[in-house]
Amino acid sequence: MSKNLYQSNTASMQHINKSGQYGIAFITHLRRNMAHFLKPSHLLLFVFSLSLLQSILPTRPEGEALVKWKNSLAPSSFLDSWSLTNLDDLCNWTGITCNSAGSVSEINLYEKQLDGMLSEFGFTSFPNLNNLTLAYNFFSGPIPPAIENLTQLQYLDLSINSLDGPIPFQRVNQYLPICIILKSSVLLAILLRGSFPPNIFKLSKLKRLTLSSNKFLGSIPNDIRLLCDLEFLYLGNNSFEGPPPPNIFKLSKLKHLVLWSNKFSGSVSNDIGLLSALELLNLHSNFFEGPLPPNVFKLSKLRFLNLWGNNFSGSVSNDIGLLPELEILNLHSNFFEGPLPPNIFKLSKLRFLNLWGNNFSGSVSNDIGLLPELEFLNLHSNFFEGPLPPNVFKLSKLKFLHLRGNKFSGSVSNDIGLLPELEILNLRSNFFEGPLPPNVFKLSKLRFLSLKENKFSGSVSNDIGFLSELEYLYLDYNLFEGSIPIGLGLLTNLSYLDLSSNNLSGYIPSDIGNLKLLVFLDLSSNQLTGPLLKIVSNLTNLMNLDVSDNSLSGNIQSDLWKNSISLRYINFANNYLSGNIPKEYNDHPTLEYINLSGNHFTGELPTTICNVTSLAVLVLSNNGLSGALPNCFGKLADRLLSINLANNQFRGTIPTTFSRSCQVKYLNMDNNEFERFLPPSLANCKHLKILDIGNNKIGGTFPSWLYVLGEIEVLVLRSNKLYGTISGRSVKDPFPKLRIVDLSNNQFTGHLPIQYFKNMKSTDNLYRYQNSKGYLSFHHDAAVSLTVKGTEYEVAKNLHIYTAIDLSCNKFQGQIPKVTGELRWLALLNLSHNSLTGPIPSLLRNMKELQSLDLSSNQLTGAIPPQLTALTFLEVLNLSKNHLSGEIPQKGQFSTFNNDSYLGNSALCGLPLTKKCANTASPPQEVVNGDEDDAGDEMTWEAIVMGYGCGLICGLSSAYIVLKLGKPWWFVRYIEVLQLKLMKRYA
Repeated sequence: MSKNLYQSNTASMQHINKSGQYGIAFITHLRRNMAHFLKPSHLLLFVFSLSLLQSILPTRPEGEALVKWKNSLAPSSFLDSWSLTNLDDLCNWTGITCNSAGSVSEINLYEKQLDGMLSEFGFTSFPNLNNLTLAYNFFSGPIPPAIENLTQLQYLDLSINSLDGPIPFQRVNQYLPICIILKSSVLLAILLRGSFPPNIFKLSKLKRLTLSSNKFLGSIPNDIRLLCDLEFLYLGNNSFEGPPPPNIFKLSKLKHLVLWSNKFSGSVSNDIGLLSALELLNLHSNFFEGPLPPNVFKLSKLRFLNLWGNNFSGSVSNDIGLLPELEILNLHSNFFEGPLPPNIFKLSKLRFLNLWGNNFSGSVSNDIGLLPELEFLNLHSNFFEGPLPPNVFKLSKLKFLHLRGNKFSGSVSNDIGLLPELEILNLRSNFFEGPLPPNVFKLSKLRFLSLKENKFSGSVSNDIGFLSELEYLYLDYNLFEGSIPIGLGLLTNLSYLDLSSNNLSGYIPSDIGNLKLLVFLDLSSNQLTGPLLKIVSNLTNLMNLDVSDNSLSGNIQSDLWKNSISLRYINFANNYLSGNIPKEYNDHPTLEYINLSGNHFTGELPTTICNVTSLAVLVLSNNGLSGALPNCFGKLADRLLSINLANNQFRGTIPTTFSRSCQVKYLNMDNNEFERFLPPSLANCKHLKILDIGNNKIGGTFPSWLYVLGEIEVLVLRSNKLYGTISGRSVKDPFPKLRIVDLSNNQFTGHLPIQYFKNMKSTDNLYRYQNSKGYLSFHHDAAVSLTVKGTEYEVAKNLHIYTAIDLSCNKFQGQIPKVTGELRWLALLNLSHNSLTGPIPSLLRNMKELQSLDLSSNQLTGAIPPQLTALTFLEVLNLSKNHLSGEIPQKGQFSTFNNDSYLGNSALCGLPLTKKCANTASPPQEVVNGDEDDAGDEMTWEAIVMGYGCGLICGLSSAYIVLKLGKPWWFVRYIEVLQLKLMKRYA
């Protein structure tokens, strides 16, 4: 009987294993034979049967629930093992873990690229599930309320999905030890949002709470104290605000407190010292302020302290040495000041020290060598000074050394070679000097080296080729001399090479052609000579090529950049290159910037330039280019934002093909031989901000269609053959944004058209085309040209703060209109060399920003209004060659002007002229000739800037990334005075 029963039970169990549908039948079978199991010989078999039954019964509903949910998702190969034909192997399905009884205890589908919703997930089918991880997938929709049926759940991670709606814990058991992780990526369109979910406080045994990277807002309730077992609190990247609740510091078991990237504010309570178990404190990117609370230094278990991006201030206490376990200290971007506390160098476990962007000062102690574990040291943008401490080179584990933007000085010790692990070395913007230490070339793991903006000198050794891992090399703005080392050709991992603004000479070595990974090459502003070699054609990844401001010569070979199909930026300006401009542009779909200005190129502009569909900036000024512009030029303006053809020999008419798609903002054709009329199709260029057609042979009357250019800010038509009156009566508000207008040296007649330029005002917007992609960036500035004593100078910066009207050298008649006094923001006014009559309006006193006033060579009469002495910014005055009379005012700025300002007015009297007025008994005084320091100069700077021919503001040209001009001291002084006063006014 016993044998038969065993065989019967075995058959039954096999049947259950095959079908899983006869659990109840098996129990009935056991009941019928219970008497036999009461015998000791059968007891073991009975226990085994019950155990097997316990593991088998849950298997099918759990498996079926999983398959049902799988079928609701988008197909995924990750879930191929989930199948009804594979139920007996459920515990080996992808992402499934079972407990000892065979029931599903863990579902972990982290980053399996699954897409779907949770609505079909059978939450009621998993009574033993304690871990559900669905993070980093594409799940969307709400979190079903049925999730509360997972009564054994201890760990839930739904992070980095597209879930939305409220957190569904409404009837949660307050004793449930559940760890909730409901964060979402900031990249998602739908995120969890609202105030802090109050029901979480019912989870009194909660140990880990993460609500990071959502859109929670408001303050954190003080009830957070109810989470008395909390060890890990992550609330980062939300919009919580106000001070942290006082009770947060009563969470005595807290080990991690993460509040980064919120709107928390105020000071941090000294009660933070109550968090005696705290190991990690992350408060970065908030609005905390004030000094650090003293008790923060009593957190003796603290290993990680991140206060980056707040408004903390004051000095750092020497008690920081009481944090013996500290490994990470990040104080980046605060307002800490003073010297480093001596005890900071007692943190012997410190691996990461970031003090970037504070006001720390003084020298760095040699005790820095007491930080043997230090791997990361960032002192960027402080006020540290003096030489580098010798022991910094004993930090043998150092990988990152960033000292940019301080006042370190002296030479760099050859002991730098003792840093064998160094990967990043940035000494930019300090006062280091002398030759490079030879051992710097032994740093075989170095990937980034920046010595930019120092005073390093001498030659660069060929040993630089030993830095085989180097990817970024910046030696620009130093005093290096000699030839470019051929050892650079061995740096085959190099992506960025900047040797600009040194004194390097000789040819460009062909070895640079070995740098196949090179993306950025800048050799500008040196003394390099010779031709541009074909080496560039080997640099197939090159995006930025700048060899401007050298002495390179010869032609540009037609296939020079043929293989560099990724080129975005080409700058060959200010060399001695000659010949025709290359025609090969068809294979450069990314080219945005071409600057060939300041060379000796000749011939016509090739029509193939119109094929570069990505081009945004074209600068060909200061060459010998000639001929007519191609008919496609107008079409080119549909894409280009800035065009500069100034100072060439282009002739003929300006193309009439500017379409309504015109995108150009800056158009400079100054000083060519264009003739006939301005094409009315330019009115289609609605985005035009700067138009300079000066110094050509353009004729006709003032183009009335210019009034429709509502964005125009700078208009230069000087030195052409324009004539007639200027009228804008039919336009309600002409030139609403105009700031600089130069119509000088034409044949305009009638009354002054001042009323059409009444909106003069400076702007905060730079005239700049700027493009940044990754580490690559460049910009293109427009600049104003000033003619002083017949010499033209370019002002490359701060053009946006200038306001000027130049109507000189025309045939305007009548009086100066009183509306001129309403130009309160005008800085420069030149009405000289016309036929103006009548008095100088006293209302000019309202032009409070006026820097330069030239009314010379007219027929003005009457006295000089004493009200003009209120013009406190006036630096240049020329009233010469008129019919003015009476006494010269002596107050304010008028007491600084010399007799050149008044010559040719026979009826004027008083200082600085030698002619005394009839009603004064003042003794004769010497003519004022300026400061004593000026005595050796040809004349004072005030006199130089006024009245030498027509046109103070004479046109515009384009400036480049680096514009070098040889300016006389008096011109620099004038520009600086103008800049400082205007900036002070607008601050």
